[in-house]
Parts: sequence; structure tokens; C-alpha cells
Amino acid sequence: MSKVAILALTSTGIKLAKEIRQIWNKDAQIFVSKDKVEEGLSIFPTGKFTTGIQLLFKQYDALVCIMATGIVVRSIADVLEDKQKDPAVIVLDEKGRHTISLLSGHIGGGNQLTLEIAAKLNSCPVITTATDIQEVTALDILSKTIDGWYSDFKETTKKVNSLLANHKKVGLIQHEQWVKDTRGLTVIKENDAIDLFDAVLLISDKYEEKLSKKIIQVVPRRYVLGIGAKKDCDFSIIQKEYLSFCKSVNVHYRSIKKMVSIDLKKEEPGIVRFSEWLDVSFETYSAEELSTVSGKYPESSFVKQVTGVGNVSLSAADLASNGQVVTGRYASHGVTFALGKDEDDACCMLWD
Repeated sequence: MSKVAILALTSTGIKLAKEIRQIWNKDAQIFVSKDKVEEGLSIFPTGKFTTGIQLLFKQYDALVCIMATGIVVRSIADVLEDKQKDPAVIVLDEKGRHTISLLSGHIGGGNQLTLEIAAKLNSCPVITTATDIQEVTALDILSKTIDGWYSDFKETTKKVNSLLANHKKVGLIQHEQWVKDTRGLTVIKENDAIDLFDAVLLISDKYEEKLSKKIIQVVPRRYVLGIGAKKDCDFSIIQKEYLSFCKSVNVHYRSIKKMVSIDLKKEEPGIVRFSEWLDVSFETYSAEELSTVSGKYPESSFVKQVTGVGNVSLSAADLASNGQVVTGRYASHGVTFALGKDEDDACCMLWD
């Protein structure tokens, strides 16, 4: 469950906060003012509500606020950033009669948390996002469920969700059965005509060229990327070779969920910048850890002399994917890559 903070201002609110923690999330931390603190409760950071909630806003995945909606709105206004980053904010009245999804209902999971709390309290859930009211799926929720990526997030989300909420014709093409919630979507095949559709969602991790303007590709992030590189290899070279690698194995460059290498490369500037460009986590293994699987793949005496292990990208991909390496080793201009599939189901080889 998300990291949750429950905030209350009055004695009645604190009583409800304790009830919510007991019946819904025993790990939630309750924050109150200094004059109302007691065992099991914490004081608002800084000792003041407004500055305290602003700090908690940046530290927690969800804030459950038992107070007037207006107080919450005014207090968090200065720290609102982006719907992809802001935490879920749920507001309840002191009697627990209404549970309101105030912020980050989709990406932050606010709508789902609202429904969970309301069910526990036998409260009335208040959800105002248009797609939920119209009982259709939403692009940002759909993407979140498959750990997906699509370009121009804000504008694309606004466009597609508006079409869905207004019951316009939106198609869905998927190479595998990733998407389960197809409410408001028309499932079609890749070769079907799309002229009558206002937009078509293509769920694919493949390298797609020359897509129609109506088609919006949503890329499931399902691979781990093993990487090796010569010392001081420039970011631009790594980026260029990576794009060539993706094209060669017919994989979309955004289908990566994590990047891995040897710990010698943990602070290599070009690689670090590359992970930031991909917007994925970068994890490393020791030579000893990599050596436990390196024998499964072709080894280089030169690489072993430099790093202590016979190969880096393949071994790192192996460890990060529990042995599900799906490509061979790509090597060019001092950079090596290999992909592993970080999923439980089997995957065919992409490239030899």
C-alpha cells in the first residue's frame, strides 16, 4: 500500500483518523497539532499546519485530510507541481460522511483510495473525474496499470480522456492482452480500418515506424537493459548506439523499466546521464555477483582484466531479469547492450 499520512485538526477529526488507521491502513502516520499530540500520533512538521502539510505533500504518496476542503486547497496550492508527481489527496468531513478524491485521482491513485476508505467507513465517495463519472476507462489509468509510456503526456491524456468521456469512437489495438479494462474502447485488429475512429490506442513495445496521426502508441515498460561502456564514453555515443540497438531488435526505446551494469560504472557520467534521459532507475552489481552468471555467455579476457568479470551487459541483464535474457550482446563504439525481460511469463528470443 502507498505511504500514507492522515492529518486532523480537531479532537473529532483525530478520533476518525484513528478509526481509519485501525480499519484501513495500520501503517499510516497520523499528524496533529502540538497541543493535541498523544502516544501514537505525530506533530505536524515545523509545528504548523500549513508549512507542515506542504512538507508532507512532498514526502508521502497519499494525504488523507480530515477537515474542510477549502483549508486543504489553500494550504497545498503553492506546492502543486504535476499530475504525474503530486500525491493523492483525499478529504473527509469530521463525521466521515463524505470521502472526497481531491487530487491525483488517476495517476496518484486517489480515486481508488477514496473508494477503499469510503467502503470501510460506509461513507459516500465523491469522485468527479469525467471518465469515472461516465464509467469509461482513462488513458492515464490504463497506462499506469501496464507501467506504460506515451509521448506528450499532458496533452495526449487530455485529448484521449476527453474523447472517452464524451463517448467518441476510440479504438484499441494490442499485440498481447495487456489492457483488461476496455470500457469505452473498441477492440480492433492491427489491419482494420481506422477512418471512423477519432483516435486509436496501440499498446505495443515494438519499434513502430510511420504511424497514422490517429494512432497513439502506449509502450509497456517490460525490459531491463544491461549496459557496459568504455571509461568516459560520451552520452551522445551511448544514446545513438542504444537507438540503433533498439531498432535492430525491434523494441521501442521507451520499453525499458530499469537499467543495470557493474558497480564500476555506477558514477560514469555518460551512463548516469543516459539513465536520466531514459528516466529509469540505474542499479549496479559487483563483479562477484556478475561472475555467478557470466559463464552462461561469451566472455572477453580484456573485459575480465578490466572489470573482474568476463562480460557486463549480458550478466547484468541476466541478474536483473532472473535469467530471462532475450537478446544477444550488441557492441559498437565502446558500448554494449543486452535486454532481459523482467516478468514471470516466458518470452521468446528477440535477436541472436
